Formats: sequence, C-alpha cells, structure tokens
Amino acid sequence: MFNWLRSIMNSGSVPGYFLQAVPITCVVGIIYVIIRVAIIKRNHLKVEWLKEIIRLLFSCYLTGLISLVVLPANFWLSFFDGIFLGWWDKMLPIFSFGEFNLVPSFIKALSGELTIGSWVKTMLIGNIAMFLPMGFFLPFVTEKINRKSIFIAATTVPFIIELLQMVFGRSFDIDDLICNFIGIAVGFFIGFAIKNTKQKIKLNVN
Repeated sequence: MFNWLRSIMNSGSVPGYFLQAVPITCVVGIIYVIIRVAIIKRNHLKVEWLKEIIRLLFSCYLTGLISLVVLPANFWLSFFDGIFLGWWDKMLPIFSFGEFNLVPSFIKALSGELTIGSWVKTMLIGNIAMFLPMGFFLPFVTEKINRKSIFIAATTVPFIIELLQMVFGRSFDIDDLICNFIGIAVGFFIGFAIKNTKQKIKLNVN
C-alpha cells in the first residue's frame, strides 16, 4: 500500500502533491477540533455548526496551502520516506536560497522569449485556483473583511509567501503574485456574493 501511495506522491502530478499534504492537514484539523471544542465548552459558547465547519475547512486549507507552496517540493515525501523506510539521509534540506523571476510570462510571450504552451497555461490557472478558497472563505470566517482589506490581503499574503519560498529553496515569481492576487480577489467576490444573497433571503423569510 505504501509503495503504491509513494508512487503517486512521487509522480509530480497535482494528485501526488495533494496526497503529500493530506496527512499533515488531517493532523492539524484534529488538533484544531480539540482546541475549538475546549474553547466552546470553557466559555459556554453557542455552536453554529456551519460556521464551525467553515472555520475547520479554512484551517485545513491553510495547512495544505503552506505545505504545497512554501515548503520545498517533495518535502513531505522525503519526510515519509524517513519515517517508513528509514531514508533520513535522503531528507531534503528545508532551508536554501531560491531564484527570482521578476518578468511576467505575458511580457516574455510578447517579446518572443516564451511560448504560452499548455504547461504554462496549466501553471497559471493552477496558481489562480489554488488561492480561490482563501478569498472565498474570508467573508465567512471574519466579519471585518471588506473590499479594501481584501485588496490588502490579496497583495500582502502572496508577497509574504513568495518571500518565504525564497528561504525554503523555491522561487520568487511575479507570475505567482499576479495569479494569487487574482485568485484571492475572485474567491472573495464569489464568497461575498453568496453571503450577501444568503443574508437577503434570511431577511425576506423573517
């Protein structure tokens, strides 16, 4: 079973990278539930199940996101190899200096330096899709989010992540900044629209 799972993790595919992040995401999810239940019981809080589920999903999403985009590629695969196979000598180093890309792909394409093939399109679309949930969840996990604050979040969060990637041996990529910004912004407006529609329906019913 482990060899089969390992082959998927090591495939370099989206399901493979996703599978690498599942164990740590589940662990964090369980820890979050334990802490949240303790807080609710201690403070005698009313349980709003939908909000609690959304907060849990958001916590799991953030854990998976950090695992996938901040830590070195295949870090968790090498970690699992160390645990189950004893290959600690092959453990990937966590800290190493990455590279810079400060020229957007569309500029390179216009200059003829880059051909926008299927791989580039998949990468760009994937970077947008990866951050959609962040923007989508925010209107539901906090009441203090608005258009101004989401613009700040969509700008600063990807920038901080890109800086961290430099420390963890990945790259600072301007394409990621642009796509992540779009993903957070689009996700927010979808979530904001759904939340507002839900509130209007509730008011009309009452």
